[in-house]
Parts: sequence; C-alpha cells; structure tokens
Amino acid sequence: MPKKIPVKFSMDFGAKEKVLNYTCQTYQLSRPNKVGAVMALIRECHPKTIDEWEKWYFEKAYTENKDHIKITPSVLKELGERLHEKITQVVIPEWQTAFKEL
Repeated sequence: MPKKIPVKFSMDFGAKEKVLNYTCQTYQLSRPNKVGAVMALIRECHPKTIDEWEKWYFEKAYTENKDHIKITPSVLKELGERLHEKITQVVIPEWQTAFKEL
C-alpha cells in the first residue's frame, strides 16, 4: 500500500522556524491578545484554501483583551515589524554572544 503524503499548507521555514517560534513566545507576539484566538477560528472555519482562511480571519478575528481590537492586515504587519526588530536587535546579538561564550 502506498504511503500517504500529508498535504502541507504552511510555508517551510526550515531552521529559521526555531528562531521565529522562540521570539514569538519570548515576546508574546502570537498571543490571543495580539492576533486573536487563531486555533479556535481555524476550527470554526475549516478553510480549504489560504484565500478562504484570510477572508474568514480578517472578518472574524479580534484580540482577546478588554479593548477587542479588530485584526487587520496592518495590525499583522506591525506585529511582523516588531518580530523582525526583536530578532535582529535582541535575539541575534544575544545568541551570538552566548555562542562565543560556549
């Protein structure tokens, strides 16, 4: 019986994924109070395409804090800029120093 190959919908970030995950977790950039309840929205939507998901997400997603801010492309862009800033200005220099000291 041929082995089933899983369909992958996310981008392959390779080794960079560890840095992205570390930074998002450390600086809480992917929390529900920043991007909404993403997993709950995915379960509710059951998207078949990325376009379907984006449309659904931007219609339904709000932050989970007292202000309930609507998630828009500009909100995500700002979070991406903060992520880039943290990686380049904090994480990389810290890790380079740590690796030199090993």
